[in-house]
Amino acid sequence: MGIIDKIKKDSIKNGSKVQTSDEAKLVALFDKMFYLDKNIDEETKFVNQVMTRGLGDTERKGLHASALIVGDKQFCLRQQVLSLLYKQLQGEQLPVNTMRIFAEGNAIHEKWQRMFIRAGYAKARTLDYTRFDEEYMVSYTPDIVCRIPTFFDGAMVGEIKSVNPFQFKKMTSHPSGKNQLQFYMHLCIKAAKAKHKWNGKDYTKGFVLCDDKGSQDYKVFLYDYDPLMNERPIDRCEDVRMWYDKFMESGKLPKKCAECSSYLCDKASKCPMRDACFNKGMGRIELGGNK
Repeated sequence: MGIIDKIKKDSIKNGSKVQTSDEAKLVALFDKMFYLDKNIDEETKFVNQVMTRGLGDTERKGLHASALIVGDKQFCLRQQVLSLLYKQLQGEQLPVNTMRIFAEGNAIHEKWQRMFIRAGYAKARTLDYTRFDEEYMVSYTPDIVCRIPTFFDGAMVGEIKSVNPFQFKKMTSHPSGKNQLQFYMHLCIKAAKAKHKWNGKDYTKGFVLCDDKGSQDYKVFLYDYDPLMNERPIDRCEDVRMWYDKFMESGKLPKKCAECSSYLCDKASKCPMRDACFNKGMGRIELGGNK
């Protein structure tokens, strides 16, 4: 065991946090946000934006970046291609306890996002705002895009994760949050370059903010942009695009996942595209509205 791993292991035992000096500086800045006055106009604008997702409706549709960073066992190429073609379930396939967890997570996100507005680090339009990559037809919604001039001379991307108390005590990172953050950083840089507005610094630094749902304590994990971490999601984007084009030409879809044995199997029961995949329930309703 290396010295760093030993320090982290010992810190978990005695309940202390392991953080770099930059992470500690960021935490100190975030702590100060809780003493600030509300920004009623901008916070109201933000809440309205979240309610509509800036799209004029609340329906979830299309290919989302978060689906491209999951583990190999969770990823389904067929599901992602279908998401570009047909309407998806809006959560009604999930048990109510999962919906309660989602509702609590949304509340924690909103708490922190409004703090960033109060501090002047972000505006409504840079929080939970859905963006779109034309090349891969993928939408992505960073929790936070902010500027903290006293910390970093450029825009930063932030992801908020609500964590149960048991996990929080032991965690020294948030692997899935890190993967998601890195992909969002990549997409933000890609978009800025396409508009010839990238300055070489924006989106090259980001953080995952983990909030303990029990104690409201939190940890911040700071990361520099790492292009190598995005090879897998980029490959998946290209596969989805290839199969989408193939479907438009021939009507062929990727095969179902080997783990997905029936419409009622465990994997399918959690999938928002299961009706379209098996052509049951509401069936295949094209995103344009035709069935």
